Amino acid sequence: MSSSAGSVSPPESRRPGRGSILLSVLGSAVVGCVVAWWITVAQRVPVLSDADLADVRFGFPLPWITQDHSSNPFAAYPADVALRLTGRTGIPYPTTYDWLPFIGDALIWGAAAWALGMLVLPAVVRTMRARSEP
Repeated sequence: MSSSAGSVSPPESRRPGRGSILLSVLGSAVVGCVVAWWITVAQRVPVLSDADLADVRFGFPLPWITQDHSSNPFAAYPADVALRLTGRTGIPYPTTYDWLPFIGDALIWGAAAWALGMLVLPAVVRTMRARSEP
């Protein structure tokens, strides 16, 4: 005769396992790369003179793309410069990439995404559940 009705199993742990932590870190790394790229492409850098156009740095918080926009001066300053990745305008924009700051940006934004998803959001959900219980 089986007596499973009288046995009490320990409560299930709500802590994530190693697999889910690894998956969340990998997902956060991807999010960090996407956010770092998107911020860089969407960024507008202010320039105050023609001299500033020779060394325009893109990326936040760590600049990792440098472009020379001196071949396309503005009529008035201050002006905002956008990153140009294609030569469709016919104007050359010599570009250099520094991948170490990109990795730094990706780590910063990935860590922020991980902290929001794994620490802040669960804490908010727990708080809301605790307040809704009688």
